[in-house]
Amino acid sequence: MKIEIKYGGGILNLPASVAEHARSADENQLKVLLSIFNYLGFLSNFDACLEKIAGDLELDIREINSALAFWAEKGVLSVEGLDAGAVIASQIDTCEKNAMPTYTGKQIASFIEENKEIETLFNSCQAVLDKSFNTPDYNNVIYLKSFYSFSDEYILMLLEHCKECDKASWAYIRKTAKNLYDEGIDTYDKLESHFAARRNKRSLEYKIRRLFGIGEREFIKREREIFEGWINAKISFELIEKAYEVTVANTSKASPSYTAKVIENWLSSGIKTAEDAEKAMQAYKDKNSVSGPSADDLFEAAILRSQEEFKKGNKK
Repeated sequence: MKIEIKYGGGILNLPASVAEHARSADENQLKVLLSIFNYLGFLSNFDACLEKIAGDLELDIREINSALAFWAEKGVLSVEGLDAGAVIASQIDTCEKNAMPTYTGKQIASFIEENKEIETLFNSCQAVLDKSFNTPDYNNVIYLKSFYSFSDEYILMLLEHCKECDKASWAYIRKTAKNLYDEGIDTYDKLESHFAARRNKRSLEYKIRRLFGIGEREFIKREREIFEGWINAKISFELIEKAYEVTVANTSKASPSYTAKVIENWLSSGIKTAEDAEKAMQAYKDKNSVSGPSADDLFEAAILRSQEEFKKGNKK
């Protein structure tokens, strides 16, 4: 076999040490290194061409920073102003990225000394969990930072959530982190919205339980379908409460199925708030007060015919 090198329009000069570490480098790390040596004129202000390289290589900035950190750690490059999270990410072997890091106390102390941002994150995590960290604790934070590339704010909110749930073990935290990541909840804004939605769901569920006298028992299948439907559809508790009042007035009992039917009828005719429902029923009461129907008849009629009466009332 004979090989002829065709230099074409230029030559890339690489340090001999690159060959020593090429075997342990992944595809992205090799591509970034070659691009760097193709942009030698920009090395003093590498930020100026960072986005262009990212576009050419179809990589994001985090991946490029991680590759830079890899070659810096191998001694091929010297990089100033590199994100601390990228440094740690690069120091986890490519083939072991699913494994927990096992840095020693001495190595972690070195990270803290070299990266003040990491020191701030560690201190904040200790404050949230109300404990002094040992080596495994630090490794767990490094894992969240490096493997998932979560922001510091994301990690702190995640820890706060688990602490509030009285489930602040690292096993639970890692499991929660994986589930969130798999669901695409990988930024602080997404996490904030996710937790806000969960809090609202728990709050509405609690109110529904109290309204129907369910207590802490598990929902039966039909109850779960009805209540989750209201929660997912963002039905206001005030409207649910109003439909419940109609239900009890007509059936003398708390019937979720009956209440669901009332709400379904109201929504189908544009009655979306408790105020809308009250107006519709009052309009029917006023119209039929002369004939003097019974209270039960009145509520039943309100369920069945309030939609049309409400529409007619709005046209006047």
